[in-house]
Amino acid sequence: MIVSRSLPAQASHGSGGIIAPRSASDANPSGGASRSALRVRVQWPEPGVVVVSVGGEIDMASLPRITEVVRQRLTAARLHTAIVDLEQVGFASSAVLELLMLAYNAAGRREAQLLVVPGRGRVSRLLELTGLSALFEQAPTVDDALARARQQAMDS
Repeated sequence: MIVSRSLPAQASHGSGGIIAPRSASDANPSGGASRSALRVRVQWPEPGVVVVSVGGEIDMASLPRITEVVRQRLTAARLHTAIVDLEQVGFASSAVLELLMLAYNAAGRREAQLLVVPGRGRVSRLLELTGLSALFEQAPTVDDALARARQQAMDS
């Protein structure tokens, strides 16, 4: 079961994250999430802009949970920009490509801008190796992606 808490950035307390362990063995006995636990955080920093931040592992086991969160957020009534933040992903199988294609297609159907923050690690390398980095508009940080979203909103 996924528990989703979606709050505006200024109303978020603590980490504001969703922690969805893949199995009971992923839970950390000290009470926190393990390094490999899936973490999904959703923020609405300003009207029409959603940031979905993913951390942990993205593989075939975690993909259904992440795609459901992304799908739900990309159907928001007044969405004009979706930012998928993958900076904190520790492991990424080819499932991350499926996630990004789902987000790309959903954003295209909504005529919304999709910005990807791949980070400098595995996701970025996977996009380069597959030749898909040219398909996605990328930003080095979430702040840069938000600045682009604001600029596009002003230009429209």
